[in-house]
Amino acid sequence: MIRSIPPPDASNNYYRDHLSIVLENLKRWTSYDLIEEYGFSEETLGEQVFNADFYILSHDCTADPILNYGNDRVLKLWEISWAQLTTMHSQGTAKPVDRATRLAAMERVKLQNYISGYSGMRISKTGTEFEILDVTIWNLFTSNGDPYGQAAWFKKYR
Repeated sequence: MIRSIPPPDASNNYYRDHLSIVLENLKRWTSYDLIEEYGFSEETLGEQVFNADFYILSHDCTADPILNYGNDRVLKLWEISWAQLTTMHSQGTAKPVDRATRLAAMERVKLQNYISGYSGMRISKTGTEFEILDVTIWNLFTSNGDPYGQAAWFKKYR
């Protein structure tokens, strides 16, 4: 059974701890410090990322990964609720015809720890097709080195 994750809000610090892992791994693999670039504070990191003017999402590390985070822009772009996002298999962000290309990119990330400059076709819940552009995708590990999933960050789509 797919789990239910409560939506981001003050009671869960907008998933600040999860986002700390996501952003620490981004910096680890790419040297890009999103926190510094945007001037985010550690205290309100979760809320700031949730409301940021970029797109960021992540999935877990199960065999058929399930999305476990997407900021407000992601929810709007894919035209879904938090509950829908966090019960969606990651491959469901793309049309079936585009899933092999997406999977190949994810496999490259597994081997290289990150890729940048990726672009790919995606589809919203209502069937709107769009292309995500210049995406960085990276592996996630806990501070203990345990696999934690993968994440993606981008600023533009068409």
